[in-house]
Amino acid sequence: MADQYLPVIEVEKCILCGLCVETCPEDVLALEADELAFANPDQCTMCAECEGICPEGAVACYYQISWAENEEQL
Repeated sequence: MADQYLPVIEVEKCILCGLCVETCPEDVLALEADELAFANPDQCTMCAECEGICPEGAVACYYQISWAENEEQL
């Protein structure tokens, strides 16, 4: 899923607690050199577990919703 959107990390809010890293079921995030980084961005499924667990609101998952015009496009 390399062409997808990834969670947005607001580094100024991040306290490097590591909860998002521990919670991510796909091991997408990692703490590296005192910063939060995307270790495996292609594995992100946008489950939003990282967003929900962050105590500082430093992680945001933005979704794009596309509506099909008819059943044939589903």
